Amino acid sequence: MDDTSGRRRVSTARILDAALLVMIMGAISVVAMQALGGDWFPPEVSISQYGVGGYGWMLTITLLLLAAASALLLWGAHQLGAARRWAVILPSATWIIALVVMAFVPTNEWPAPLTLTGQIHQAAAVLGLFAAPIGAMLMVGLAGRKAGPALNRRAGTVVIASGLLGWFFLVLLLLTNIDIDVTGLGYRRAWSLHQTVAVVLDIVMVFALIICLRARAGMSRIPAESPPRPATSRSVST
Repeated sequence: MDDTSGRRRVSTARILDAALLVMIMGAISVVAMQALGGDWFPPEVSISQYGVGGYGWMLTITLLLLAAASALLLWGAHQLGAARRWAVILPSATWIIALVVMAFVPTNEWPAPLTLTGQIHQAAAVLGLFAAPIGAMLMVGLAGRKAGPALNRRAGTVVIASGLLGWFFLVLLLLTNIDIDVTGLGYRRAWSLHQTVAVVLDIVMVFALIICLRARAGMSRIPAESPPRPATSRSVST
């Protein structure tokens, strides 16, 4: 590996380290949001309701931290060569934009009917939860084209499993809108449960993806300088 390639891998590793740090801050913010709101997962109504009321700013901070971590992740994946196709960039960017939209466009307080802002917030949530696993699973596939360390493979498996399960619970969430409730909890409680599981799975997925790509970025090191080859003697004919 030449010096330029080595420096790029070091830079990529630092970007992914920053993504992991911001993601940890986001996870801490998720717990703090529940504690301040006095409403633990699964919430009484929905996660979006954390953005309503005196502590609504906590949901804004949480979503922006998750968006920042995901943006750093996308940057690191691009540097690593795992996010240079539009098929990867578009769903990942959709997830990031959806988080930002939800942060700045809160829903309205339940049980009032959804206003325009509430509908925008809900649409962004569903779109983001659907798009995120697409980008994540494609990143894993592109990053894992070469054999990686065991940590890379295990984290990649977690990404794929979390993404598929997240889609499953998103489908259950959407089915509650047409009065199909497989839990027997009723519309409101079932919506909250399915939404919470889907969101938690996406958070786990992002953590695992960062770890997967970080392991990939750390696979190659700048090799030690090779000793000079001995000069070959040539006979000089006279």
